[in-house]
Amino acid sequence: MPKQSFNINFAEGLDQKSDPKQIPFGRFSKLENSVFTKAGLLTKRNGFAALPALPNGSSTYLTTFNSNLTAIGSTLEAFSEGSQTWLNKGSYQPIDLSVSQLARSALNQTQCDSVIAPNGNICTVYTEINNGTASYKYVVQDSTTQQNISGPTLIPNGSGAVTGSPRVFILGAYYIIVFTNVISAVSHLQYIAVSSVNPTVVTAAADIAAAYVSATTLSWDGIVVGQNLYLAYNSTSGGQNISLTYLSSSFVVATPTTFINASAIATIMSVTADAHNIYATFWDSAGSTGHAVAVDQSLSKTMSLTSWLGSGSIANVTTSAANGVLTIVYENINAYSYDSNIGSNFISQNTITAPVTLTTGTVGTAGNVVRSVGLASKAFVINSTIYFLTAYDGKKTGGAAAFQPTYFLVDISGNIIAKLAYQNGGGYLTVGLPTAQVIGTAVHIAYLFKDLITSVNKTQGVANAGGVYSQTGVNLGVFNYSSSAISTSEIGNNLNLSGGYLYAYDGQTIAEQNFHIYPDSIELSPTTGGSMTLQQYFYQAIYQWTDAKGNIFNSAPSIPVAITLSGGNDSVIVTGPYLRLTGKSNVKIILYRWSTGQPLYYQVTSITAPILNSKTSDSWSYTDKAVDGDITGNGEIYTAGGTVEDVGGPACTATTLFDTRLWLIDAEDRNLLWYSKQIIEGTPVEMSDLFTFYVAPNAGATASTGPMQCLAPMDDKLIIFKKDAIYYINGSGPDNTGANSQYSQPIFITSTVGSVNQNSIVLMLNGLMFQSDKGVWLLGRDLSTQYIGAPVENSNTATTTSALTIPQTTQIRMTLDNKTANHYDYFFGQWSQFSNLPAVSSTIYQDVQAYISSYGGAFKETPGSYTDNGNAVLQSFATGWINIAALQGFERFYWFYLLGQYFSPHKLQVLVSYNYVDSPLHQSILDPQNFSSATASPFGDQPAPFGSPVDLEQWKIHAKIQKCQSFKIQVNELFDPSLGVPPGAGLTLSGLNIVASVKRGTRPIKAAQTAG
Repeated sequence: MPKQSFNINFAEGLDQKSDPKQIPFGRFSKLENSVFTKAGLLTKRNGFAALPALPNGSSTYLTTFNSNLTAIGSTLEAFSEGSQTWLNKGSYQPIDLSVSQLARSALNQTQCDSVIAPNGNICTVYTEINNGTASYKYVVQDSTTQQNISGPTLIPNGSGAVTGSPRVFILGAYYIIVFTNVISAVSHLQYIAVSSVNPTVVTAAADIAAAYVSATTLSWDGIVVGQNLYLAYNSTSGGQNISLTYLSSSFVVATPTTFINASAIATIMSVTADAHNIYATFWDSAGSTGHAVAVDQSLSKTMSLTSWLGSGSIANVTTSAANGVLTIVYENINAYSYDSNIGSNFISQNTITAPVTLTTGTVGTAGNVVRSVGLASKAFVINSTIYFLTAYDGKKTGGAAAFQPTYFLVDISGNIIAKLAYQNGGGYLTVGLPTAQVIGTAVHIAYLFKDLITSVNKTQGVANAGGVYSQTGVNLGVFNYSSSAISTSEIGNNLNLSGGYLYAYDGQTIAEQNFHIYPDSIELSPTTGGSMTLQQYFYQAIYQWTDAKGNIFNSAPSIPVAITLSGGNDSVIVTGPYLRLTGKSNVKIILYRWSTGQPLYYQVTSITAPILNSKTSDSWSYTDKAVDGDITGNGEIYTAGGTVEDVGGPACTATTLFDTRLWLIDAEDRNLLWYSKQIIEGTPVEMSDLFTFYVAPNAGATASTGPMQCLAPMDDKLIIFKKDAIYYINGSGPDNTGANSQYSQPIFITSTVGSVNQNSIVLMLNGLMFQSDKGVWLLGRDLSTQYIGAPVENSNTATTTSALTIPQTTQIRMTLDNKTANHYDYFFGQWSQFSNLPAVSSTIYQDVQAYISSYGGAFKETPGSYTDNGNAVLQSFATGWINIAALQGFERFYWFYLLGQYFSPHKLQVLVSYNYVDSPLHQSILDPQNFSSATASPFGDQPAPFGSPVDLEQWKIHAKIQKCQSFKIQVNELFDPSLGVPPGAGLTLSGLNIVASVKRGTRPIKAAQTAG
């Protein structure tokens, strides 16, 4: 066959799906830093210039708010274009919350603890109450599937009296369950060991201490350090003392070390450790004093009895230690001064610095951390910050259930990090604190959850039952301190952020969206001094806050409370709680009144002199003297006319916008969608727990398709992504009263593919592109699915960190966690890849791409510039294997031509590989001389500089091995800094022209490679 010319124009793009030996002629096996501006032409991408570095380097998510660049991490940073600085707008902690069930039965669980073994099995211990008798039980499950492996199994506890509670630890390959066992009317501190590998292997109960003084508030505690479980307990062996011992991994109990103190009786105990000391911190309820001691790991005393609190009333204590400093976090028992039925515990902290020699430690200054809550877990540390779970209990009148029992995850500075089990929490803990187990970036905490709420027949003799019985079960909350949890949506003049609860940022403050709780304990008492009509009145209160955009946020109203004035009483004293659980300042408390003569809730409190919130005080008081006529025409409560009340959004994983509403996936129940009221001009996002949408796990399928993972709007549909399935909802939602909803039921699209990556979803011309575990797919506007990412399949193992539609282009860019980006042009249907783009997140800012890197750098695309923070952007490509004589044919390869257009100084490295061996056997360095100073043209404008070489770049490269089976060409742009000019556009590339011929037969094969 004579010589022939084979043309390869650059119109086919990347192909990583085909067998590398059979990539179709004209496609590339590698194509870097090129974009497609004209058919068949490769043009260099723009570079990225550095913006000022982020102050603390912790930002992992980038977005815009009001077109202003905004970076989010442990703080929210807003970029000031004029001053070229980042402005700190407040703290934010990304949290990905997930919840699973641990224990459920027909009985009430009143206490719990859990620990996960390295193999993933979880052991949960709990106290179960049946007709006043307490049973200790444990169960072993798979922590991922919640499949029971062993149990529930009884733990011996003697008489069945509630004496503290069992606790579980992981020591080597065993769960160590420690508990109080009453034997012959004597409390023993005992343990059993349960194999974490084979939970049917259980040791007999054995003593840790036989002379042990138990308490219902848990007078012992422990911690695993190395191969030992260290325990401290209250004892009377040899006189009243605090004893410390350890249980080794071979189940040997060490001789205890005792701290004798005749007046100190430990009724609450906390044990923690640092690299040097084991600390035992305890509360003596008889003496109302708190003390701490310490030993080293061999049980030698290192700190003698040190008092950290001289008086008070303490419900729980937890501790954390690092570098010789012990931090003590304790729950103070408190009640509002105006109503002893309303619990208002609060949390304080202090420190003790351990001594160098055996003396008392140095005590710091006590201070309050957060009010209105009690402790609900032991303390834990992530990124050098101390955290703990707290419990809000709320109003209790007599024996009635609390209105808003809820858990809040709090840091040592009092910042609320997450909200859990809103209105379904287990209330204050009275028999010890569950373990907070840190595994990587996640902390695992068992907690009580109301799994049965039912009405009570009051004739059964239950005093003050309030008509409701609440039974609790045991759940596991996992708080993952992961940046991947961040999702934002801009609507209602706020940037709404996902996390441990729904956040809102107004350009000035980042805080909880709406309010965590409403004022749930309004109290009324009659008085004199006014002129109110003697009739019946009802009062309700709300918390109200105005953001920097003028949006007014209202909490849910308090429960209406009635009073009837009679006799000489013509005024009402109204008292209620301040809001301590908030990140907001200048919160107002608004009071509304209804009367028999005027049956509308009108505002009573002053507009010009409102009741302002205080986070450091318990309660407010207001004396109402106004007659009905004085308040007629004042503002009505916003729930008038049946408008549903507003609440703060829950912990959520993904947010999006649809039907002019904010939508989110509830992190605690990922089968549940929340959506806001419809947002109109001048109103903020208003969430309500009455506006939710359940998406069944098996909707439209014969088996479960799992929980929801991501959300995205497309046209008139809300697209719901699960891991391996896609659904949609359409229609319009309800009005503000909850009526007239026309939302469809979830409509099944496919179970072929889905997504768990909210950051990978991007709307483009043909539909929604997204990353699945099968690569990049397209959900078309006709709801068909297509594997669109086959040409970039080699990057399927990387995680997409952001996906953008680039304005004024037809480009889609998906940044990856391997420091590259996939670039797709939907006009040409071609893919290429960008190298050296270490984006952990990116967004569109001023119509170009901006991104932040893992080390705190911020960068912005600069059209017409071709450096990434000073490093040259360089194009490169590699063809597939070229085999014009068939896959195993024999050909003669003579030479090839390369055609391009010169723009700025550069060099080209040309590599040629042969016979399916990737290692190049041929290298040429091409040094174009098109660059020279131009002289003025006497003929007017010319297409090339007059007096210098033309800007056409054309090369002929001869083959080193002509007779071959196949060959592959790779071209890499190089930049030579010695030229003394900055990196520029380099060149565009138009195509290759190969001159070759087909030889007869096939390529000769060595005898050693033949058979038969």
